[in-house]
Amino acid sequence: MTLAPTADASAKDANANVYVVQGVAGSTVSISVDGKQVDPGAAAKAIVGPLALPAGTHSVAIDGPGTAQDVTSTIKVTAGSSVDVVVHRQVDPAAKPVITTYANDLSPVANASGRLVVAHTAAVGPADIRVKGKVLFSNIASGESLTLTVPAATYPVEIVPTATTGPVVLGPVDLPVAKSALTRVFAIGVAATGTMDAVVQVLPLPARGNGTTPNRVDAGSGGQAAALINSSHDGDRGAAIPWGIGVLVVGAAAVTLRRRRATRT
Repeated sequence: MTLAPTADASAKDANANVYVVQGVAGSTVSISVDGKQVDPGAAAKAIVGPLALPAGTHSVAIDGPGTAQDVTSTIKVTAGSSVDVVVHRQVDPAAKPVITTYANDLSPVANASGRLVVAHTAAVGPADIRVKGKVLFSNIASGESLTLTVPAATYPVEIVPTATTGPVVLGPVDLPVAKSALTRVFAIGVAATGTMDAVVQVLPLPARGNGTTPNRVDAGSGGQAAALINSSHDGDRGAAIPWGIGVLVVGAAAVTLRRRRATRT
């Protein structure tokens, strides 16, 4: 696992901060943005950036060994945003890599809390994500991610194929979530060849409040998120989590399943 702490200036100007994440395990590639080479030899798990790009549309090109891993995609960024651009393998590792973009949520968190994002960008089918040995989100497809706001601590995280007890395709990884920080985890590699790994990126966040993390869940409609909501209230969406789930996420403030479509060329 590669831990890559970086600085993000919250971009109060016309530019976006863009990070290119090299998630093609076992390969070294050249990365170009708008026709300009920004890294001639990015190894797997490298994070290139932040790149200050003006608001608008930009071209990202990946040039790998031969042509089998070459891919070009168009991304659109807004002023003041922070974006991860991840090049990674598809579920079929023999297919060309794809590029998936993720917007970094740099909004404030409660004091002594941090935001955790786990993204499925590996060559493996739909997967379950376990936190502290319990399935928190199920049936996460390639390119999707989940977001939690939790008290700062170290959390054991693992990824397994959906609806199975094993084998584990990644982890368990003891993942430290720092206070006032956004910790993003990108699962990469090919499960069939035992090359699963993770890239971790840490960005600073502003803090608010008195340090109390609200014991609530606000979730999207996908996968296990909906089941968590349905089991945690009697008709009141976003009600307090019962103790069983509260222990699982250690007082999670927010859980969101975000579906991102990979840009294919």
